Amino acid sequence: MNIRIRLCFLLALISGPSLFGADFSMRVTDKNYLETQGFSVFLYDSTYHPVFVDQKNTAMEMILHGARIATNGDVRLMPTPEQWDLVATLKNRQADKANNRLTADLAFPTFNLSYTLEVTAELGGVKVSINLDKPLPEKLAGRAGFNLEFLPSIYMGKAYLVDGTKAGIFPRTPNDSMVKVLPLSDEPKKAYYLEDWDKAKGYTQPLPFAQGKSITLGVDDTLARVNVQSDTADLMLFDGRDRAQNGWFVLRSLIPAGKTTGAIVWHIRPDVIPNWTRPPMIAHSQVGYAPDLSKVAVLELDPKYSGPKTAKVLRLMEDGSYKQVFEGPITPSTPWLRYVYSKFDFTSVKDSGLYVIEYADQRTAPFPIAKDAYANIWQDSLDHHIAEQMDHVSVREGYRVWHGASHLDDGRLAPVVGEQFDGWNQATATDGKYKGGDHIPGINVGGWYDAGDFDLEEPAQLSVIQNLALAYRTFHLNYDELTVNEATREVEMHRPDGVPDTVQQVKHGALLILAQFHNIGHAIRGTHEPDLRQYTHLGDGASKTDGRIYDPKLGLDEAKGDYSGKPDDRWIFSSNNPFFQWNAIASLAAAADTLKGWDDAMAKDCLETAIKAWNEEKAHPTQNPTAGGLGGAAPAGAPGGGVLAASQGVVSGVQGIHKAQGGSGAPASSAAASTQTAPPAGSGRGGFGVGQDWAAALELTIATHGAEPYKARLKELFPQMIMPEQMGFRGWTAVRALPYLDASEKDQLREAVKVYMADLDKQLVATPFGVPPSLGTWGGSGAVVDMAIRMYFLHLAFPDLVSGDYTMRAVNYILGTHPVSSTSYVAGVGTVSKTKTYSNNRADNAYIPGAVIPGYIIIKPDFPECIDDFGFLWFEDEAVVAGSASWVVAGNAADAITKESR
Repeated sequence: MNIRIRLCFLLALISGPSLFGADFSMRVTDKNYLETQGFSVFLYDSTYHPVFVDQKNTAMEMILHGARIATNGDVRLMPTPEQWDLVATLKNRQADKANNRLTADLAFPTFNLSYTLEVTAELGGVKVSINLDKPLPEKLAGRAGFNLEFLPSIYMGKAYLVDGTKAGIFPRTPNDSMVKVLPLSDEPKKAYYLEDWDKAKGYTQPLPFAQGKSITLGVDDTLARVNVQSDTADLMLFDGRDRAQNGWFVLRSLIPAGKTTGAIVWHIRPDVIPNWTRPPMIAHSQVGYAPDLSKVAVLELDPKYSGPKTAKVLRLMEDGSYKQVFEGPITPSTPWLRYVYSKFDFTSVKDSGLYVIEYADQRTAPFPIAKDAYANIWQDSLDHHIAEQMDHVSVREGYRVWHGASHLDDGRLAPVVGEQFDGWNQATATDGKYKGGDHIPGINVGGWYDAGDFDLEEPAQLSVIQNLALAYRTFHLNYDELTVNEATREVEMHRPDGVPDTVQQVKHGALLILAQFHNIGHAIRGTHEPDLRQYTHLGDGASKTDGRIYDPKLGLDEAKGDYSGKPDDRWIFSSNNPFFQWNAIASLAAAADTLKGWDDAMAKDCLETAIKAWNEEKAHPTQNPTAGGLGGAAPAGAPGGGVLAASQGVVSGVQGIHKAQGGSGAPASSAAASTQTAPPAGSGRGGFGVGQDWAAALELTIATHGAEPYKARLKELFPQMIMPEQMGFRGWTAVRALPYLDASEKDQLREAVKVYMADLDKQLVATPFGVPPSLGTWGGSGAVVDMAIRMYFLHLAFPDLVSGDYTMRAVNYILGTHPVSSTSYVAGVGTVSKTKTYSNNRADNAYIPGAVIPGYIIIKPDFPECIDDFGFLWFEDEAVVAGSASWVVAGNAADAITKESR
């Protein structure tokens, strides 16, 4: 008996709260999550997305030592569910401060399954319970279980222990046995494209690679060590990457049959470091600073951190030693979200050289102070990312072929299939002489892949054309490092051919838009994959389709010349929305002005096509603004999703409408100041109210040197464009019309800018960084790039009202002066930059130089996140072609401002 008592006592010590020697207690905070110093648990502060579903940021989530280690804690019907698989419906949630408990009431209505997910504080961690309203339906036995997903980049290569003795290492490469798990006979019918996708993948699921009653994850990692014990069914560890490269490690227990209360009971005990505080983060520009411009770093500090009141600047000497050259005060801390912030101004350091900033025990990587610090921040975006995204051509860099000539089988008019994945839809099965399924000739030219996916997003195409045309004309951008041969469909990097790269890229985009007008008669909504197998494709775009035009008379595996029986050709989504038509007119006019002297025949074609479309639209205005839908758009309020920045002559950095996880993206941030995904609802004919033809009027006025009727329309719209509600959206582009305005109109614009600046300064104090905050579903770097562009043009026109500091602040933000980390958001640019991005090579854990990521988002309610070493969260990492084009403008603007100070 005594031996038995002693054994029970020893087992209690092993399994009890003191497993890691930290008997901490958690409490429900005023923000309604459970917390102790160093560990937080959220429960359904965010919900599954209505379009993209699983984004890895909802249900039960855990933050340990400043990192979100786990997410998606809830009942699921698969061991490793994919993005579109069935999720529970959240009915309500509660935070019980008296009992330090979080609860969520959920259901799978189709299966008549209702339950409560309960997370309760207990000594040394939390207790997680699943309480069913009634026993599990028989058909769900062996299918329904509680899942909690752990971030692979934290745990792969780290050790785990099962039941204290069975050891293992989290795999870097998934290699588990797969089994077929067929859908239930009465499972809710999925959309046709999901059914096809499941069939294509064979309904497979991995087997667990570890199983037991107690599992300790990250045994060898003091910052990520956590133990989970189950009082009920066994714990099983699965590798979600067996099914898709974006999968996470999944910890799962099956719900036992016959159980209700306490059907699942887990005890989660993290090894929390006592009195842990997050180390200071020194946010600064990773490319350095110009000698005579402002230099301000921002310190992101744990609220409980107590550090020095000064910071230092050290110069890196030639022998590798560091010499202190400046010490100055940091400002009093300002709270924002989870952390507090102080600023460190070292503007007085002006001598050219290499420097680091030192605060407490943290030291930055080296950065230069130099007159040309900003001279090389945009070239990678133009000659690597945008070049790599070119469709319908092959792209080579030295020994490497980025991709072959892709999608030569474009394209077929999309049939009416109802809602397509990613929100796309086709409202009508005809367009002129074409009907759904018909091949439309001549569309297999020009354009750029949108993002990590291979869509040709119309808003993104128009954005890139207008931004690169603007960069070329504003900055006389004769930079040439590409050879582009449209006739042979070949592009080669690092090989000048005598034509400016911006001109060649504008031509590449214009080829696609001209093809639409010449072969269809108008601009379209976009070109999109027909199925999820293509949509989730990673790697060479030329291997996505067979490059042969679909012929239904041929067998599936039959090919004859340029034709085949394989229906893999991309779908063309048509549109009668004037939003696309007017902005296509603007893009062709901008292209015409850019191509003059380089390709006069094409410049003439662009201008004549734009004028013809203008006349037709004025004579017969589009009456159905929603035909064809805005597919792929993010929900209202989400930054980005592909809205053209307000039909404004320059489409300022809109980062495209993107797609879904696995092989495509989701709406990343837009640089449009409005952060709308589509024209504002209810704002008049065409869906975006007054001045929908403003951009077209502006670009045609410029391209025709002030010809009528474009100049007259420009002047007619001018008073509306400079109203306060329009100035930050598209009205600011009126500065480009200054040569065509009279003195009184210039005075009106000047007064409008005064009003705008007074309001803007009030808005920009919302964050410690003095730029628009990222408050939406996708990171907000695009809005910051838009600010850089907008403020530069206002500065050019009214330097006494708008200083260059606004543009430099925005550019420095993108380059590292932002929350979470000081990693440059431009891949490969700066000493420390993002090197794992949501691009089409992300399966290689790699990046495309010059790609601009969306940046941090707020994991609700208060946790800012942008994970450096993981490239599969599209809302933080997705790099879109339009974002790179806007960065080319912003980067040149920053360099131009530094030249003003020399």
